[in-house]
This record gives sequence, C-alpha cells and structure tokens, in this order.
Amino acid sequence: MTPSDFEAWSVAGSDGEVTVFLKGELDLSAGGRARKALLGAITRGGGHLTVDVSDLAFIDATGVRDLMTAQLAAEAAGQPMRVIGAQGIVATVLRLLQFVDADASSVPPQPPARRRGSS
Repeated sequence: MTPSDFEAWSVAGSDGEVTVFLKGELDLSAGGRARKALLGAITRGGGHLTVDVSDLAFIDATGVRDLMTAQLAAEAAGQPMRVIGAQGIVATVLRLLQFVDADASSVPPQPPARRRGSS
C-alpha cells in the first residue's frame, strides 16, 4: 500500500459518541493521520470514543503508539475509549497489547493505569 491508501475519518453521534474509522495500513507512512483523527475526535467529542479498525489490514509500532496516545488523552478527558472490529494480524497485535479482548471484537474502556508507587 502507498501512504495514500490509509484513511481515517470520524462520525459523531447525537449522544456525543464519536466513532473513528481506520482503513488500510496504519504504519509510519500514515504520517500521524490516525493520531490527528483520534485526538480530534476526543476534543470534539464529550462522550465515548469508539475506534473501528475492521478495515485496518496492518498496524505497526507507530500505529500502536497512536492508539496508546489516544487512549491516554481520552482518559485525561474523562472519555472512555474502545476498539472494535479487529481482525487477523491487527487483532493479534491489539490482543497482545490488551486493546481488544480474547475474541478480538471489542474491549471495554480501560481503567486508568496504576503508576508505580501509587496505592
């Protein structure tokens, strides 16, 4: 795929939920477009953030970083984030990183990560 084969867009629901759709290969050549779409959805949202990766064919460390950045930003904004529709290698990667559950279809919003030394 070429960099132009990656697409990211969002749709806002009337309930404040925003769904970001990622399509193609989410890698270094995507040039931060996923991160921009995800962070933009958080700032304009206010409700839940859903990331639909059902049309994502590949994800590398850059794409994982974009999802992690979005998850941290969503937590800071008090907005739950969930990832849905993972398949194939994308599901394997996201399952290992606990972005999706064992059936690879969805993961409930993650609680804030505990920091070392906190009780």
